[in-house]
Amino acid sequence: MKVRGFGMTQTINVIDAICGAGKTSWAIQQINDSIDKNKKLAFGESLDTEKFIYVTPFLNEVDRIKNATNIDFVEPEAIQGYGTKMKHFQALIMTGKSIVTTHELFKKLDLDTLDVIEEAGYTLIMDEVANVLEQYEITKSDIDMLIGQGTIAVGEKGKVRWLDDDYKGKFSDMKILAESDNLILQNGVAMFWTMNTRAFEAFEEVYILTYLFDGQTQCNYYKANDIKFKKFSVTNVNGRYELIEYNPKVEPRKKLYDLLNIYEDYKKGKSVSIMNSNFDSREKLTPIQKQYLLSSTWFDKASEKDIKQLSNNLLNYFRNQVSTENEQLFWTTIKDVAPKLKNAKCKYNKKGDRSKDNFVPINARATNEYADRNSMAYVYNRFVNPMEKNFFKEYDITVNEDLLAVSDLIQFIFRGCIRNDEPMNCYIPAERMRKLLKDWSEYKI
Repeated sequence: MKVRGFGMTQTINVIDAICGAGKTSWAIQQINDSIDKNKKLAFGESLDTEKFIYVTPFLNEVDRIKNATNIDFVEPEAIQGYGTKMKHFQALIMTGKSIVTTHELFKKLDLDTLDVIEEAGYTLIMDEVANVLEQYEITKSDIDMLIGQGTIAVGEKGKVRWLDDDYKGKFSDMKILAESDNLILQNGVAMFWTMNTRAFEAFEEVYILTYLFDGQTQCNYYKANDIKFKKFSVTNVNGRYELIEYNPKVEPRKKLYDLLNIYEDYKKGKSVSIMNSNFDSREKLTPIQKQYLLSSTWFDKASEKDIKQLSNNLLNYFRNQVSTENEQLFWTTIKDVAPKLKNAKCKYNKKGDRSKDNFVPINARATNEYADRNSMAYVYNRFVNPMEKNFFKEYDITVNEDLLAVSDLIQFIFRGCIRNDEPMNCYIPAERMRKLLKDWSEYKI
């Protein structure tokens, strides 16, 4: 995947700490502490303050960083005189401004902009992992056509090279990706966009704020590109946040787990209802089939009866089991399934306005918007896309599916009132996900 750059000399700093441990607070403290320090650049110049690019998943977190720091952070905007957000971003870099922006804009940085960032000497702080790998939707027949026509060629490690400089057509966006050295063909059937490694090499220092990093795609991406990283935990000493050698045992996992009222309906190992994922309309399931209940594959093949039962289970749980007002609950599943599961308690607005429902996207991170909610439902059994697994297998990297699954579940749980150390009701119908959460609480994962 690595195709350009001067080679990474520094080690990526990964602040791997549980939600609420103080990762963002440490970052704000680090930024404010930098004001009185001199920063030496490659050519001997010095600046009164470091220059930062702070990347966060959500726009509302942009305001938090701007308000909490003493540095004059600027958010790129589509404004008159600059044009697009990216043009404004590039102008801010040229004038040496510290920038706070979203993941979505960061992943669009081109190689020329990254070169300017390197020359200027910026520090990157990334709140939550980046989306460093995406499957590009294209059929095998179209891939074969483009190769046969001489429009593209496939080189070492599947790197796609665009050959037709004058091409204009429905794959113009693919042309841009290929010309940025960001497109890889996997086994002749799957196309992937990958973030160029220059997005991390161009900075003097890099800090990634996340949790259970070893299960994240970005970790596998670093390994595939031989990018070195070191993990840290964060602690509070006399009112100041400090980084310490990574140690998961500093996390109060059991205490947090005990605050979760996780719905179980078993007696002596047997289910006494059809509320949890031991239920399936098929009479006999193999152990492997049971392992994949409520996964994407299961939902693709689920009968109307099973989907209806799940919807009824959600309604029953929030109406009878924990009796929660709609404004005090939040729930999730994969996007395509959500409209089929919605009911009088679990609201879902098809137009995407989340302010009009209580559905939270399954990949929600770094938001405090639901910190007052005391009941939740996570209706999914998380596995890695097989194409992605095969992608990293080419680099002799084994994806830790269980760690990724429990990481996503914990991130979702911590959108609710548990982040304030308050008890929270949890409906997690997938038996595998409940077991992974229990294993996590006992430091087994």
